[in-house]
Amino acid sequence: MISIYNSRSRYFYIPLLFVAVFACIALMYIKRTASSDLNQFRTHATILANDVWALNETGAKAYLQLAVNANHYKSLGVTLTDDESFQKVVNTPLTGLSAFLYKLGMIRVKNLSAAIMHEDETIGTLYGEQYVRVIFPLFNILIFLLFVLLTTIFVIYLFINRRYLEQQVQERTQNLRESERRFHDLVDLLPEMVLETNLYGRIVYANKAAKNQLSLGLQSESSSYFSDFIVAPDRPRAIQAFHNSLNLETSGLQEFTVKDRDGQTFPVLLRAAPIIKSHEVTGARMIIVDITERHRLEEQLRRDQKMKAIGLMAGGVAHDLNNILSGIISYPELLLLDLEEGNRLRRPLESIRRAGLDASEVVSDLLTVARGIAANREVINPNSLIGDYLASPDFNQLRARVPLIGFNSSLAPDLHNISCSPIHIRKCLMNLITNGVEAIQGKGTISITTVNHTQHDTASHNTQILPGGSYVKIIVSDSGSGIAPHEIDHIFEPFYTKKVMGRSGTGLGLAVVWNTMRDHGGVVSVMSDKHGTTFELFFPSVVERVSEEPAVLDWRELKGNRESVLVIDDEPRQREIASQLLTSLNYSVTTVSSGEKAVEYLQSHSVDILVLDMIMAPGQSGRITYEKILKIRPGQKVIIASGFAEDDDVKLTLALGAGAFVAKPYTLEQIGSAIYKILHS
Repeated sequence: MISIYNSRSRYFYIPLLFVAVFACIALMYIKRTASSDLNQFRTHATILANDVWALNETGAKAYLQLAVNANHYKSLGVTLTDDESFQKVVNTPLTGLSAFLYKLGMIRVKNLSAAIMHEDETIGTLYGEQYVRVIFPLFNILIFLLFVLLTTIFVIYLFINRRYLEQQVQERTQNLRESERRFHDLVDLLPEMVLETNLYGRIVYANKAAKNQLSLGLQSESSSYFSDFIVAPDRPRAIQAFHNSLNLETSGLQEFTVKDRDGQTFPVLLRAAPIIKSHEVTGARMIIVDITERHRLEEQLRRDQKMKAIGLMAGGVAHDLNNILSGIISYPELLLLDLEEGNRLRRPLESIRRAGLDASEVVSDLLTVARGIAANREVINPNSLIGDYLASPDFNQLRARVPLIGFNSSLAPDLHNISCSPIHIRKCLMNLITNGVEAIQGKGTISITTVNHTQHDTASHNTQILPGGSYVKIIVSDSGSGIAPHEIDHIFEPFYTKKVMGRSGTGLGLAVVWNTMRDHGGVVSVMSDKHGTTFELFFPSVVERVSEEPAVLDWRELKGNRESVLVIDDEPRQREIASQLLTSLNYSVTTVSSGEKAVEYLQSHSVDILVLDMIMAPGQSGRITYEKILKIRPGQKVIIASGFAEDDDVKLTLALGAGAFVAKPYTLEQIGSAIYKILHS
């Protein structure tokens, strides 16, 4: 009797406990809802403050309507500080179940009020009536608690049932297999290689990246050791790192060289960690990162730093050399003007002048590598440039020197125009053809081809990026012995050459090509094998028409009519050379040694044209000098004569109105032609 009573008492406590839990949860929920409603109501008051302050009835009404609909208000209203009603919105009456519960008293109405503040000042009051609809969430909570209770009873029932346990084991096994499948799928998506090995280093698992990069077959993991893919010099170190990981020693990321089954090698970072099962080490798991691209970027950075260092050195040296070469070129030219044709001194003087011009070409190459090209651009058709070079004395001399080599040209008749510096494009063409000739031993062929090229997507050529667009492509091919693969990455570096330095080149030819293409917004690509080498030059095409070619004038036609010229240069030798050259051309020449003196001179004198140096240390630069001159002599004509490459100062001076840039050392014809054109433009 007592046992039955105790059993019934136990079951009697369950509903009491359920009611108590529900009551506690309901009480907490009601309090929390009341607090939340009050906070929400105050938030509405804060949001309405700006509209009330601005007396924006339309905005206030729109917001009140939204709040009434969203938060189950019966009504909402706003009064001003003088109890004047500002705005009021009334919700539609309750319908359906809500109306029924409202009549039964399960949904009641509570009043809310909050001050409307603007900049710490009370400007009105928000008041309203809100339906208290806690019956719905309380009903949901009740259902949820009933569900929890029934679920608990059901779980307990299943827990004591053997068939339930068996089902659970089966389900968990399936989940484990699914988890493993997801793990392998995720690992296969990784770009890095992942390997698992046994205690002896035999591969027992490889993800897709490892299978592809190491050329592992579907069934080959079990017969391959990870050390088989490490090159011989790195293998002992890799095996040691593997054993360290089995001994729970952390080795971190280490760099090795890996080879696939085809013998291709590439650098990787490898890290190994032990696989532990049941507190025992059963193998190692490795992650291998291919760092080929990282090495390429590091090499590109190293090359860029080297080019920058060489460029800085070359730029400084070239500036000084150009000033020195001015005398070697100009003084023989002045002497030749006074000598008769049959004089025995003409030949040695012409040789001296020619040697100076050859040296200035080398300096020009140095400047191209250092700072880019220093020449005006003009629109031209590349076919005409190629035709002019193939008809030039320089090419004819080259062709006569190699009679066993044939030269072919295939020029597209509808080739687009380009905006370029013709002299530098001609130099690129000459360098590539000369290199091709020197690469051919005995008989061979050099081909020059032009085509229009449309690049639809961005492409990479020898670490250069070629954006999409319309291009003109000049192709120079030779049938020589080709360039070794390990040398292709270095051929565009200054002074990198396999020729005998001083005999067949300076090592600047391809560096000039590279820098010229970069300055023209194009790229150069190279392809080479044992059958020969092909260089492709990509120039952005333009729609403008070809510039009219100026008439070629003899220097005797360049003589002036006693126009006044002011030479501004800090080098005494340069001032003397310029003065004598221009005097021989019948100009009235005055020289000054600094920009400051030039400005002072022009305060009280006027001249027809200036010959302006750009670097005049320690005084003001040519650009600053010209800016000051324009203030006192607006529209003053000027040409820039500098031994340095065209830099930002030169470009800014040209933009200010300078007529032309003449590179030192200049010849009589170059300086005379520039002055003549500007004075008669």
